[in-house]
Amino acid sequence: MRGFLDPANTGGPLRIMNNVSHLLPLFCALALAAGGCAGLRSHNAPAEPTGPDRAMRYFVKAKVFEAQHNYLGAIVALRSAADLDPTSPTIYARLAYNYQRIDDAQMAAHFARKGLALDGSQVRLRRLLIRLLEREGEREDAIGHIEELLRYEPDNWPLYRHLAYLYFESGQTKRIASLFKEVLAQEQVPSEVEVDIASIFSRIGLQQEAERIYHQVLAADPTVEDAWLGLAELKLAQGYRHEAIAIYREAAGHLPDSSVPYHLARLMVTEHDLEEILVEEGAEVLYHLGVALSETGKYDQATLVFKRIVEMQPQTVEQWTDLARYYIYLEDYDSATAVLSQAAEAMPDSSEIYLYWGTALESTERYDEAIAVYQRGLEHLPDAVEIYLYWGLALEQQDAWQEAIGVYSQALAASPGHAALHVRWGISLGRQGQWEDALAQYETAASLDSAYSPAFLHWGIALEELERWEAALEKLTQAVALSSDESRVLFYLGSCYEQASRKLDRDEYFDRAIETFQRLLEIEPNDAYALNYLGYMYADKGMLLTEAVALLEKAIALEPDNSAFLDSIGWAYFRLGELAQADHYLQQALELMDEGDPEEQAVIFDHAGDIASALGKTDEARAHWQKVLELAPDNEEVRRKLLP
Repeated sequence: MRGFLDPANTGGPLRIMNNVSHLLPLFCALALAAGGCAGLRSHNAPAEPTGPDRAMRYFVKAKVFEAQHNYLGAIVALRSAADLDPTSPTIYARLAYNYQRIDDAQMAAHFARKGLALDGSQVRLRRLLIRLLEREGEREDAIGHIEELLRYEPDNWPLYRHLAYLYFESGQTKRIASLFKEVLAQEQVPSEVEVDIASIFSRIGLQQEAERIYHQVLAADPTVEDAWLGLAELKLAQGYRHEAIAIYREAAGHLPDSSVPYHLARLMVTEHDLEEILVEEGAEVLYHLGVALSETGKYDQATLVFKRIVEMQPQTVEQWTDLARYYIYLEDYDSATAVLSQAAEAMPDSSEIYLYWGTALESTERYDEAIAVYQRGLEHLPDAVEIYLYWGLALEQQDAWQEAIGVYSQALAASPGHAALHVRWGISLGRQGQWEDALAQYETAASLDSAYSPAFLHWGIALEELERWEAALEKLTQAVALSSDESRVLFYLGSCYEQASRKLDRDEYFDRAIETFQRLLEIEPNDAYALNYLGYMYADKGMLLTEAVALLEKAIALEPDNSAFLDSIGWAYFRLGELAQADHYLQQALELMDEGDPEEQAVIFDHAGDIASALGKTDEARAHWQKVLELAPDNEEVRRKLLP
């Protein structure tokens, strides 16, 4: 045995195997004579898989490759499967789909044909083949396959339309009529299919047949908009403009709130075109036509229509307010007021009329006239809380806080228990610095409606003004939980956390402020004020300065002329040590700052002074700091900067 195991021995295993190998054919021949070579196998060896079984193994491998988006690997596996089992339509279908995925249209079509030759009922595969044939410009072949597909899907209207398109493209228009007559002969053909067929007939010269179909559809259902439009366009194509107008007018009677008035407006060229319409059509048709004319820029004609409607007395609030809206759009406020005055006379018990009229006047800062309108409305509707609210808001716009409180008090006498009135009362008190009294109003509002978010929001703001930070945060947190406009309330909560962190020296509140603003920006990524606030927080702390600049750049992109935003980014660059950039932005902030906000001005002058000082511009720095003291005489920090 040593010689058999020792590789140094010339009679070792390699030589022995070479000596035995020439005897193998003889062993096989003997085995065949005894019933095949199976006798050479071990009793435990598995049987070799048959062709279909081996094909299935390759097919499974292909599915794995497909899941990995390795379409070339799938093709190789499927080609092996097809060689082993050339009778499987599924294998050929998968080959077609995978060749399509690698954009080899010819091979995809080749295997699609092979698959369909084995199983013509593969609808999805035939659809793929049709797309491939069209892509390669083989229209005739595509036509044949669509015709074959219709044997399996005889009710598929888009397929008929597709076939008609190919007939048209290949110059076989005569075949279209016979094809669609087959469709129309079917039972219960949908109206949209009939309209589509009529539209195609009108394009291939079968206008009479198209018109017959349109009329047939409308006789069964006069609300089929596309049938009216198709019929009118057919008349226009034949040169019958007045007939088309008549069709659109009839259609507008059935479908006033549709696209029909816009098509009719398109045909209104002169005032003469409107004469008959103004006399014969009702207010609803005229109203929608007037809107369509104004939206297509035909203002003179629209004015004629709206004047006619006013003469006819609109029947709904919407018609009256839209008439007024038209005049407001034209900045003809006197006409708008005249229309709304007539509306109030026609519908004196409609609060919507008074509210719309009043807000229209407020939009042009005619507050006294707006208040007179609200008072007129309350003469007819003494319990209309919303009119009281608008009246009070108009007074607030004029800083008439005490008068506004009188209105809210009067409203509560008429309609007690209304939370919104107590909130507005509280806001008016707060604007006069009466924060303790305001708290009582907010508490009352919350007791009347425990789910009314504005009560808790303004309650929190009042507590913040009184520097009761813990209580303020509690109310603002409640407001966030109740609010439908979560982002707006989150801003106040974040601001309160930030201020509380400074006033109470609580680092955890600063962290909560960051979390709150980040949450806000997840909801509203383009909230410029939140971007600025968070960016400035980072800059002021000297932390995450690169991120601060990115936030502030986004805020400035949204509001490029906001002096507070420009100041913030200038301060961030100052913290980064980039003094030239810092000075650039502070100069812009100084040019654009709001003269009505002394607190903001003081901050900007202070930052400008610090930057000028860092640049060695001592006189300029002192001038800026002096401005700060003029605006905020109690600022001891700036006063120390001015010491010699």
